[in-house]
Amino acid sequence: MPLARLATALLDLAIPSACAVCGMPGGALCAQCERAMPVPHDVRCERCAHPWPHRTPTCAECPPGVTWARYAMPYDSVVAGVISALKDSRRTGLAEPLAQLMVQRIPPPAAGSVLVPIPQSPARRRERGFNQAELLASHLAREWGLPMRGVLTRPDGGRQQRGASRGARLGQVQGAFVAQGRVPHQAVLVDDVLTTGSTITAAARTLRAAGSARVGAVVTARVVLAGMGTRVG
Repeated sequence: MPLARLATALLDLAIPSACAVCGMPGGALCAQCERAMPVPHDVRCERCAHPWPHRTPTCAECPPGVTWARYAMPYDSVVAGVISALKDSRRTGLAEPLAQLMVQRIPPPAAGSVLVPIPQSPARRRERGFNQAELLASHLAREWGLPMRGVLTRPDGGRQQRGASRGARLGQVQGAFVAQGRVPHQAVLVDDVLTTGSTITAAARTLRAAGSARVGAVVTARVVLAGMGTRVG
């Protein structure tokens, strides 16, 4: 077992489970905090679900190459803390309640779709011990009754995207992904956070170049433009 994965398993045994938001003993995300997670605004882009004052069929925030995109909640400080607990504190038990929120708030993809998790580089996988996108996708596959296939790889050599500007992110993921084997006709990318859309765009373009006809995307949380309304509960 890789050292990082062993450390994660030992932490899970040593530290009693507590809510990642309020700290109350119990599940990784308690029912009260789960209900309090912000939800996307009803008025939004029909293609990518970004909120706008008026409904629109497409918008400037649509990730290029993606047929459609949906997210379970807007990215705010509370959501950021939960995502960080999953990834940085290795609280893998959060993947299931986060996936459940996605199932509750995102319509299931069309029949025949195949879930494709955004891959990590081998170096990042060794460092973290798991890929949060794979964890989310595995739960979604079970709930939606859809197959999951890891048809994308991400070779070592890419730069860390967290904290980078939109322009830097776009440059960092150019050619970052490689398709392997036969890609799905209808692919649905799965990731934890959509920030600028650069990662989703690069992955979608790789799938399309390899033969996918339609590429959708589902993410746990999305960064939306300042001033665009969201609601709680």
